[in-house]
Amino acid sequence: MPMKHLHSVTARGQKLFNASPLGGELESAERDAPRVDNYSVEAESVRLDDWNEILQRFDDSSLMQTWSYGSIRWGEKNLSHVVLRKSGKIVAASQAIIINVPFLPAGLAYVKCGPCWQLKGERRDLGAFRQMLRSLYQIYVIKRGLLLRIFPNAVEDATGTLRTILEEEGFQEDLHGSLQRTVLLDLSHPLNELRHSLKGTWRRNLVLSERNSLTVTHGVGDDLFQELMILYEEMKARKKWEEVADAKYFQQVQRNLPAPLKMMCMICRRDGVPVSGAAVSKIGDTAVLLLSATGNRGLTLRSSYFLQWQVLKWLKSSNVSWYDLFGINKKTHPGTYQFKSGLAGRLGLESSYVGAFQAGNPFMTRLLVAKSWSA
Repeated sequence: MPMKHLHSVTARGQKLFNASPLGGELESAERDAPRVDNYSVEAESVRLDDWNEILQRFDDSSLMQTWSYGSIRWGEKNLSHVVLRKSGKIVAASQAIIINVPFLPAGLAYVKCGPCWQLKGERRDLGAFRQMLRSLYQIYVIKRGLLLRIFPNAVEDATGTLRTILEEEGFQEDLHGSLQRTVLLDLSHPLNELRHSLKGTWRRNLVLSERNSLTVTHGVGDDLFQELMILYEEMKARKKWEEVADAKYFQQVQRNLPAPLKMMCMICRRDGVPVSGAAVSKIGDTAVLLLSATGNRGLTLRSSYFLQWQVLKWLKSSNVSWYDLFGINKKTHPGTYQFKSGLAGRLGLESSYVGAFQAGNPFMTRLLVAKSWSA
């Protein structure tokens, strides 16, 4: 996966970069972080309820940084939390997954879609991002001897600012992993402009779907998520996706999440029968399409077009800035690419995630992690 992140300073293209509160200041941002005496670091002291509240302070929060996702996916005992304060105020936070190699002094600390550092309603503080990288390096590489891997919740922009800071702080790009691309839709435009932006074939399919007496139910309950998982398994069987990892853990995560962080599940029906569904997470300023599925009956009804248009309308009413359609690959999944790029239309932005960077030199750790770790 991975993710969704994706946020104003990091990027969504030069258009957004120029419009950010920092404007061109990022290009000439001071390379040296503020003096460390302005900062304090707390490691392994935050509680679950506190962490849930902290995540809601940041625009670049994501499901992958929630305690619930980490504990369900990797085990609570493998989670580690770091909070960075500046003059007493929380300015960055990070959840890492810790994988130790049994009987050997080797292991991995993986920050997935983090750290969070873009405070809501405030100017982006690159110094806080830099200082958080230094703190994570000190804790995991220096003190614990782990290989530290970071996958920021951000996409590439024209300036490469985050990539430059990561490299200046001693992180090297992990070239072994594929650099996943995604497409983002700018939701600041009026709904009629978003519809007009749809690619021709996508818009025609939407019009046809609207003639099929489809309805959409949405909520955060387990009953809706169970319907989505049934549709997902039906789609996997139809497409013969044996290689796709089991996604049922998302349902467990949903049960475990507190109300403000839960995914929105939307089910499209015909005559009361589920025909397609989607799960969308919107913790920060970007909503992420995490799961989507169309049952066999939904294909001829073009229900996926109707459903995604309803998702988009709901996001507009929720004051979300961006919709991340979460992963595209024109070569391996051309059909999915056409669908997502068609929905994004002229107002969409195709980009690559910043990617994974790592620090720490133990050769044994790198070798074992490469063989045993799957993100």
